[in-house]
Amino acid sequence: MIQSLTGCARLLSAAVLLAGTFALSPAIAAPAVILAQGQPAPVAVSEADLATFVTAAKSIVALRHQYEPRLAAAGSQAEADALLQEARGLMSTAIADAGISIDNYMAIANAAQTDPALRQRIEAAVGASR
Repeated sequence: MIQSLTGCARLLSAAVLLAGTFALSPAIAAPAVILAQGQPAPVAVSEADLATFVTAAKSIVALRHQYEPRLAAAGSQAEADALLQEARGLMSTAIADAGISIDNYMAIANAAQTDPALRQRIEAAVGASR
């Protein structure tokens, strides 16, 4: 159980990293849907979408682990920017290869931040895919 919670936390952390990375590129940023009360709109997530989200998120986690040390060791802002651009491209590819759109991936990642039931479903999917 602790391993699946850790795995879920890593996936959600990667989703947040991805959101921040994509936010730097308006061409692929997902629009936020906010209700009048300031709460995110509920997102209906099918089991198939959940499975592809988890597959993509695992790839994002691997990329994050690969690129964080490289970014920390970057000798200049230009080098860091180039690494971020490279990582963005690989993240986009990982999401597409998993079979989910960036918009759907971002919607699920954002919804998981505020929806405990969705977070539990992600935890269960992570645990089942180990």
